[in-house]
Amino acid sequence: MSDRDELSELVPKIQAISARTCTAGNDKPTAVPAPQKQYFGVLGQRHVICINGLPNNGKAFVARELGWYLEFFHGARVAYFSVDDHTGHGSRDANARALLDEVMTFLSKAGGIGVQRSASGSSLEEHLRHDEESFNLRKMTNTDSGRVAIVMPPRMATMAAMENAQAKEVWNNTWSCINALDRNWIRKRLAESLPDSKLMFLEIELTDPQLLKQHADAAKPAEREKLEALREWYECSYTPLGRSASSEGHLSFLRYRNFRDMETHNMSGYLRMRVAQFLSVLRPWKHTIYLSRHGESTYNVEKKLGGDPPLSLCGDEYARRLGDYAERCIQADARTGKKVAARLWTSSLQRTELTAAHIPHPDLDGAELEPRPGAEPLLVWKQMRHRVYRNLDEIYAGMFDGMTEKQIAEADARFGEDRKVDKLATRYPHGESYLDLITRLEPLIHELHSYEEPLLIVSHQATLRVLRAYLLRDSSKPREKCPSIDLPQHTVMKITWDGWNFEVTPSALEAKMKSKEFPPDERERWVAADAEALRGAPEPPIGLEEWHWLGPDPKKWKGHVASWGPKCAARLPSGDPKAVFLEAQCAATPLYRLHRFTGVPVAFAPTLPLCPLSGRAGCGFRSFALDRMVHGLGGGSSGTALRVW
Repeated sequence: MSDRDELSELVPKIQAISARTCTAGNDKPTAVPAPQKQYFGVLGQRHVICINGLPNNGKAFVARELGWYLEFFHGARVAYFSVDDHTGHGSRDANARALLDEVMTFLSKAGGIGVQRSASGSSLEEHLRHDEESFNLRKMTNTDSGRVAIVMPPRMATMAAMENAQAKEVWNNTWSCINALDRNWIRKRLAESLPDSKLMFLEIELTDPQLLKQHADAAKPAEREKLEALREWYECSYTPLGRSASSEGHLSFLRYRNFRDMETHNMSGYLRMRVAQFLSVLRPWKHTIYLSRHGESTYNVEKKLGGDPPLSLCGDEYARRLGDYAERCIQADARTGKKVAARLWTSSLQRTELTAAHIPHPDLDGAELEPRPGAEPLLVWKQMRHRVYRNLDEIYAGMFDGMTEKQIAEADARFGEDRKVDKLATRYPHGESYLDLITRLEPLIHELHSYEEPLLIVSHQATLRVLRAYLLRDSSKPREKCPSIDLPQHTVMKITWDGWNFEVTPSALEAKMKSKEFPPDERERWVAADAEALRGAPEPPIGLEEWHWLGPDPKKWKGHVASWGPKCAARLPSGDPKAVFLEAQCAATPLYRLHRFTGVPVAFAPTLPLCPLSGRAGCGFRSFALDRMVHGLGGGSSGTALRVW
C-alpha cells in the first residue's frame, strides 16, 4: 500500500496524527477534522464517466484533460479503463463483465482517514469481510476524496493494427456505448453492484470541417486508412445519446459539439457540474504559456518570506531583459517576424508588476497580426494588456509574513517539522497552505484554457510551482510533490500543448537545476541575437517545455555595486555623512536600502514630487529611478538629498 493510500490527504497528516493522540481530558478526540475546500461535495463519492463518440474525434484528449483536472484541483482518485484492453475473454458479454469487475475493484477501494494495514499485514478489505457493520471501517471508506473511473472506447491506434472484422468486433464492445441497449446495460449493472455510484455519459461530436481535418491530419497513415475503410460502418452502427427510440431520459449525459457547444441532460451533483464547467473552456487548439518568477526582490536578498517588497537592482535588470524578451519572442513570432496577439497576467504584489514594467503595450491594427486559423480577425488589439489577479499572489505566510526561516524557527520550532510531514496541507498560522493556493488558482485555469493567444504569467515561486505542475500533466508527480520543486529565478519557462500533443515533456534543464548546475554562466543567457537567429527556422514540436534563462544570476551579478554604488557615494556631502535622504511617494514606500551596497544609512522623507521624466506626481518606485538619481536628475540642489520617483 502506498503512502498516499495509508492516510487521506483530506487533512494535514500532522492533524491526523494529533487526532489519534489522546490528551488529558479528551479521551474521545475528533478523529476526522474538517475537510479542505477542495473536497466539498465529493467526499466518498464514486463516479463513472463513459466517453463515447465516433472514432478519431478527440476523446483521448478530453479524457486525459478532464481526469487530470479532477485529480489536481478536486483531489479525486482517477483511473482510466480502455475497452480495447478487455477483448480476450471469449465473448462480448464476458469482455463487458471483465471491464465491469475492474471498474468495481477500483471504486470499492478505501482510502479514508486512518486507513492503514494492521500489525498482521491484513488489508482493509479483509477486515470489511469480517465486520461489515463496523463504524470505524465505514468511516475509513466514506471520508476519502472520491474516486472517478473514466471508461474510454477503443483507440484508433489499436484498431488500425487489426483486420477489419476484428476492429468491428472491438468497436462493438458493450462499454463502447454505441447504442441505447448497451448504455442501459451499464446503468443497470452499476446500480446492482454499487448503488451509490454515479454514472455519466460524455459524448464528443465533431461536425466542423476544420476540426475534422485537424484530427485527420494528426492521425497516423494506418489510422487514416482504417478510418476511411470503416467510416460508413462506424457511422451506421453508432446511435447518439438521446436519439434512439428510447429517449434515455433516465441517463445523465453531456454532449460536447465541436468543442464549443454543450448540451446537458439530467445533470445533477457537484462533480458533474464541475465537469461541465471545465469542458466549457476546454479547446484543442495550440496553447502557449510563459511562466516567470518575479525578479529578485529585496526580501529575496534578506531571505525573508512574503511581504510586498520592491525589486533589488539585480531584479530590476531582469525586468529590463524580460521586456526585451517579451517584445521579440512573445509579441512576435521570431521565426516569421510577424506580430502575434499576446496576453499578460501578474499578481497584485509590486514585485511582479515591477518585473513586467518594461513590457511594451502598443495598440495594434488587426491587419498587423499573424492570422489565427479559424478565429475571427481582430480590428484592434492592445498588446499584452496588463491584467492583475490577486489569485496569483504568493502563498500568504500569515503570522510569519516578512520573517526569515531562522526567525520562524525561533518563534515556532514545531512548524518546520509539521511542514516536513505534509508541506501540501500545512497552513502558515493565520495564513495559507498549498491546498488553499490550489483552490484560488482554479478559476484562472478555466480562463487560461479558453485562450488562443500566448500568455505570460509573472508570479511567485509557490504559485508557479502549482501552475507548472498542472500544465506539465505528469501523473508521476502529483500535486503532493509540487511544493518541494524549486523553480529557477530570472528564467522564462515556455509550455505548449494542443489537442493532439497534450503530454508535455519537461525541459532537460530541470535535471541541471536539481544538480545545482543551473543557472549557467552569464555568457550563455538569452540575448536578442538568439531571437534573430530563429528567423526562417521550422516550428519546434508542440508538447515541449523550454527554459530561456535571461539572467542575471543574483549570486554572481555585481553590476549594481560597480555601476551606481561609487556614484551614489560621490553625491554625498563632504565630511562624515549620516544618511542619504530619499524623497519618495510616502514614508512607507518600500525602497531598496542603499546601505546594503554603500554602507550608508537611509532615511525616507514623504513628498509628492513630479517625476522629471514622466511628469506624473508620486508615481512610486520605478526601474529608472536609481539610474536617473545617480546621474543627478532630480537631485537636491546641495547634493544632500536624492529624489526617487
